[in-house]
Amino acid sequence: MLNFTFTDTDADMTALNEDPWIGSQAVQHATSEIEDCAIAIDATYYIHLQLDAQPHNEPLLPALGGLTGMQGRIEADLDQWKAHRVVPFFIFDGQSITGQDEVTVTKSRQANEKTDYAWNLYFNSQANDAVLAFGQNTNAYRPQNLYPLLQSMLKRRGLHFLVAPFNASAQMAYFEMADSDQCAGIMGSLELMLYPIKDSVIRSINWEAETVTAISKKHVLKTLNVSDSLFIDAFLMTGTSFLPTFPALPDPTLTKIQPYSVSDAVNMLRAAEKSMTLTCTTYHDVLKIQDPNWLDKYRKARMAVNHFIYIAESGEVKVHDPDRLTKANHEYLGLQLPSELFHYLNAGLIGPRILNWITHGQLQVLPTIDGVASDEYKNLVTSQSIRIKEAALSLIFPRLNRGIAHTSITMKVWYDRNFSYTVATSDLGAKVASWNVQESAIKEYVPDFEHGSIISEVLALQTPEFAASTKWDPRQKVKGIQSAGIIQSLCLWRFLHLRDYVNDEHQLTRWGNALAAALSAFKPTVSKYAEVPHLYEAVLVALELLRFELLNSRHKHEELRGLPMNGTPDDVSSLLLISRCATLLKLRHESNGYTGPLSKNLLAFRSLVSEVRSADRDLIEAAAASMFLHAQAKRQRDDTWELSHQLPFLNDPDVALGIAVKTYFDDITPKDPPTTKAAKKQAFPGHFVPYALAFPEDLEIACSFFDALYAGVQMLDATEIPAADRITWDKAAEYLALRR
Repeated sequence: MLNFTFTDTDADMTALNEDPWIGSQAVQHATSEIEDCAIAIDATYYIHLQLDAQPHNEPLLPALGGLTGMQGRIEADLDQWKAHRVVPFFIFDGQSITGQDEVTVTKSRQANEKTDYAWNLYFNSQANDAVLAFGQNTNAYRPQNLYPLLQSMLKRRGLHFLVAPFNASAQMAYFEMADSDQCAGIMGSLELMLYPIKDSVIRSINWEAETVTAISKKHVLKTLNVSDSLFIDAFLMTGTSFLPTFPALPDPTLTKIQPYSVSDAVNMLRAAEKSMTLTCTTYHDVLKIQDPNWLDKYRKARMAVNHFIYIAESGEVKVHDPDRLTKANHEYLGLQLPSELFHYLNAGLIGPRILNWITHGQLQVLPTIDGVASDEYKNLVTSQSIRIKEAALSLIFPRLNRGIAHTSITMKVWYDRNFSYTVATSDLGAKVASWNVQESAIKEYVPDFEHGSIISEVLALQTPEFAASTKWDPRQKVKGIQSAGIIQSLCLWRFLHLRDYVNDEHQLTRWGNALAAALSAFKPTVSKYAEVPHLYEAVLVALELLRFELLNSRHKHEELRGLPMNGTPDDVSSLLLISRCATLLKLRHESNGYTGPLSKNLLAFRSLVSEVRSADRDLIEAAAASMFLHAQAKRQRDDTWELSHQLPFLNDPDVALGIAVKTYFDDITPKDPPTTKAAKKQAFPGHFVPYALAFPEDLEIACSFFDALYAGVQMLDATEIPAADRITWDKAAEYLALRR
């Protein structure tokens, strides 16, 4: 491991928004000291650095719900690592640790308050101030949303990465503690100092200046004149990703110098005989009002730090210092899952969400990026998408031990502290086990079949002979499927069956026929723009929204602004529906910050889409994991990450295309002659989305997408779609036909 020698060099670390005193202890070193070395990097921390990087950060990230230039920025940085002969070894967070969801909810709600302020500036025509306010709150966007992007870039470059069982800091601390050959140094947040690291934490690298900024833990302890144990307590008091700040520290009447720092926490502990219990007694009145359970939260956090969980170099998932574990360790470590599930988490087959719910017995719904808890959103999370999540859990539970499988899971929501719902599961084994397929049947009945495309899986079931060939006697176990394509198709069919697009006879239901009609209508456009990904997936997401009665022109939320401004009320409703459909697609954009109009209205709609998409992702990941847990798929393979990441529902588009479509058609009238429409289309990108790469083509895709969905809607009757919504779709189709 690298040990940097401390020198009295100051470094400005205030931009990292962490402890100011520890940040002031940072020193700079030459990049030559890490040449020909591998550096373990906390992926979440790295993404935060890239989001905040000046001058090319994207201030409108929390206003759009997505990015345009992040990929180019990371690619350029990874090129620098290669040019300087340093190997980045990224460590991604796995499951959350006890207390982390609560802190995430609190911080996300605080971020929502800041973005609300930025939106108010925007609504009051203070555009420059609004951009600045949005840019100071990019952490409103969760960096975990960018894990698939970063991992795909690392895969293309042949760079190894690891998904930790829980937090990345604990895994990196193990590498340091074990003096692992996998890395010579660690780069991440200050939370690394909670763990038994040997010395320095790299904070940032300036490739142009060829400097590495790092902080020595030994120097911090020496300067504070504290033991490692006292430092950990003081650090925890300042607040971490899994423990709220000790309430007395932010109080200016109790801590005179703000912002507070770890040195203030040290002084509080010293004044109370270095006892956390006595410190809490001293400030009992403050804790009673602000956080009466803080001491209990601290004790769980301290035990989680003392007994951190990691993947050893042998591949075994271990607990640090196991001999001192208490009998009630499930209260601070959670339930112990089978090691096979940790393997699938690390291999990329399944994400951490479902495992979180089981480990901690709690399904926490996190705040949306817009902070809007509308009636339709509340109904979605508490009555609709929860059914999908329950199905996902139902696929995993049968392979867990009886003690875990019979443990109740409680759902909590961010907008109502008193809400509680006990998750219910059911036996879906026979339903999913009824699916199997032979490659010979595919070649015979569907020769042009494309595994994982969605359209092939859906349209193939229109061939009766093929649909019959996919039926399998659940008593005859499916075993050892090697083909990644077959696994992907089976996951999709099982998903479609569980979501009632397919019945028990493996025939398309009415909703399945609507999906087939929409996919077929969209096929020419998808073929024409083959380079644009996830188009068929968008159709499936749209059908899911239709089933939940969300893809319509209801719930206009005029208080959120951003509605179409021109035309009759029917015109406004039509364009709102069309732009909501376009929000499911991606505006192709140059690798730099977005410039153009915003819409909190569409951003709030995107949160509905994101909730449905993430629930669907949970279900299809569970379908994949279930196949491996039941040995239906061959377990020993090296393509697990690729297999999972080719399944749908992984990426959430931003709202840029929805905004662009709404803005464009709001300026088109039915009386405009073709020459006027052509001129407006040509001039539009320069005025409204100057960095769009192919707006005319993206507009064509959006229009064809609406047409395809309308073809699907026409397959539904009044029992599937309300009559009023069907009329809205009819009027929107007429609106679009007059303005294209």
